[in-house]
Amino acid sequence: MPRPAKVTRVSQATREKIIKAASRAFALNGYEGASIRTIVAEAEVNQAAINYHFGSKEGLYRAVLETALRALMSEDAPQGPGKLSREAQLRQFVRRQLRPMTARDELSDYVRVFGWETLKPSAVFRKFMAREAAPFFAAATELVRRFLPDHATDKQAVVATLWLFGQCNIFVRNAEQLAHPPLRLKVDERFVDGLAETIATWAANGLSRLP
Repeated sequence: MPRPAKVTRVSQATREKIIKAASRAFALNGYEGASIRTIVAEAEVNQAAINYHFGSKEGLYRAVLETALRALMSEDAPQGPGKLSREAQLRQFVRRQLRPMTARDELSDYVRVFGWETLKPSAVFRKFMAREAAPFFAAATELVRRFLPDHATDKQAVVATLWLFGQCNIFVRNAEQLAHPPLRLKVDERFVDGLAETIATWAANGLSRLP
């Protein structure tokens, strides 16, 4: 009887290794640009392992999106009974969106994956959003609503949330260019902390004055 348990653990480890490699590939190149060949090489598996665990590239991407969503929802969960102020929550949210500018970890990969989808949503992502990602977007919209006037409509809240994501994503997408001429900015943790503070402050002021 111990044999099946061992096989299951090995199978699960292989699946997790593939998802990790795929997350990096999709973060760097988006859904369309990432190749299964690259993922297979990075994960040190064969094409059969991808087919066995996920069925197709679409199935693999869906698994990455599910993993990313769980991680991001966990990060956005309230931290204990002492709730942060709305301003502190906004700064925390913005800083997390800017994380890929300096960090090179799995959470940063997940943020980058979602960042690609704000530019050119894939069919897989649109289906995923409709079925799975509503709680994540709803949590972000609820945070934005705390700054909007009472008369703000649901449509305005959604647009404002998309705008906030966009303000962060433009810096993440252009992080490398910021360090080169003509800007020559030093993109380090201190810079990103200051950028997060600036975006959060401007966002808070702008949202409260929604026409």
